[in-house]
Amino acid sequence: MDWLIASIKRLIEKFSHAFEGLWQGILYDRSISIQILLATISVIFFSFMKLNYIEWLFIISAIFFVLISEYLNSAIEDVCDLLVQKYDLHVKEIKNIAAASVLLAAFYAIVVAFIIIGRRIL
Repeated sequence: MDWLIASIKRLIEKFSHAFEGLWQGILYDRSISIQILLATISVIFFSFMKLNYIEWLFIISAIFFVLISEYLNSAIEDVCDLLVQKYDLHVKEIKNIAAASVLLAAFYAIVVAFIIIGRRIL
C-alpha cells in the first residue's frame, strides 16, 4: 500500500510542476500572455454564436494548438538562450523554426475561425 501512496504523491508532484509551468508562462512570457488573452477573447466572441459541438471542438482544438505551440516555442527559445550566450546562426535557425510552428498553428486557428464565421455570414 505504501507504493500506491508514493505513486500518488509523485503524480501530484508532477501535476504541480506542470501547473507551475503554466502559471510561469503566463507571468513571465509576453507572447504566452498575448495568446491567452486572444484565446479568451475568441471564446467570448464565439460564445455569442450558436455553435454546434463540432464547431466548438474545432475552436477549442485550434486554441489549444496555438497555446501548446507557443509554450513549446518559448521553452525552446529559453533553452537556446541558456546554452548559447553569443549570437549563433544555428540558434537563430532553431528559434526561427520554433516560431514558425506558432505561425502555422495561428494560421490554422484563423482558417477555422473564418470557416465557422463564413458559414454564418454566407
